[in-house]
Amino acid sequence: MITLIGATGFTGTLIARELKRLGCPSRLAARDSNKLKKLATELGSQFDTLEVDVTSDSDIKRALDGSTVVINCAGPFNGLSEPVVREAAHRGVHYLDTTGEQAFIRYIFEQLDDEARRSGAALVPGCAFEYALGDAAAELSAEGLQPCDEIEIAYAIKGFGTSRGTRQSIAKGMGSPGFQYSNSALEPTSSTPISRVVSFPKSGRRTALSVPFGEAIMVPRHVATQNVTTLMVLPIPALLLTAVSSLAGLILRSPLGGPLIREAGKGSFGPSVEDRQKSEFEILSTAIRGDRQRQVVVTGHDPYGLTATIAAYVASLLHKGDAQDTGAVSPSMVAGARGILDATSAAGVSWTIGEVVTG
Repeated sequence: MITLIGATGFTGTLIARELKRLGCPSRLAARDSNKLKKLATELGSQFDTLEVDVTSDSDIKRALDGSTVVINCAGPFNGLSEPVVREAAHRGVHYLDTTGEQAFIRYIFEQLDDEARRSGAALVPGCAFEYALGDAAAELSAEGLQPCDEIEIAYAIKGFGTSRGTRQSIAKGMGSPGFQYSNSALEPTSSTPISRVVSFPKSGRRTALSVPFGEAIMVPRHVATQNVTTLMVLPIPALLLTAVSSLAGLILRSPLGGPLIREAGKGSFGPSVEDRQKSEFEILSTAIRGDRQRQVVVTGHDPYGLTATIAAYVASLLHKGDAQDTGAVSPSMVAGARGILDATSAAGVSWTIGEVVTG
């Protein structure tokens, strides 16, 4: 059985609907029993329900009882979800989540990989539209070029409305130190972001700034490269971003941090279906070795809908015993990069894999 924790949240509800579409035997888990019953009634008899508070060790144990896979959507993840993934690693229950928090991904890869391999569990953090697509694009761009000198993954996103959980995760992440993969090792990000002009095939030439994303941890586990640089087009100059990030970090690490993170969780539940369809993204992965390089371009709409597609697809593979690897792994290490490509192409994502070029 697949157990979905945080099922009544914005992303959790979308994943529950996708699990129904795939016909996966599933159980919905969340804190609010009334919301659980309402969601289960909406989705039909396929789903059992379980009232779970992830701050309770006994509740976590009950949630994993009888589970082959647990999908965790209860964030912010860093500081809240460690007990869930630890219990999964200990029991040999496959685990995936939708976190965008680099610090939490690093924790899983560095602290729980060995135990998960011993127990036979696959731990798949960041199983969402951004890192799953960027991770797969990195592997595809590196085909025939490994070992690479560098893999650069750049994001351009337009019209991306956020849910309450996403806003809280962003706030939590700003209070944590960031890392980039440089010279075959994780290194703290510099105080001033790297600024590069990126030629996106669709968006054109845009200035992008380095950001501490999950691919810095995921990609080197299955792609031979000396450097992984993650960039994003942001409506803010590098120096101003440095000042804002430094100030935000200081505030979020102070006694004001908790109330501010809670405040970020207020407001609209999440973007409407119409607004989700209006959002656009373009991800460009460039693998470089000497004077040769290959680019992979990924474009599409509705990041939240794609997150549900990816998470449910990977969970279904894990439930069926079709995982390609165990331990702390990326989505591509479970499904294969072309598996991610196929699953998201069916959901409307466009993939363009270029040829190796010189110069």
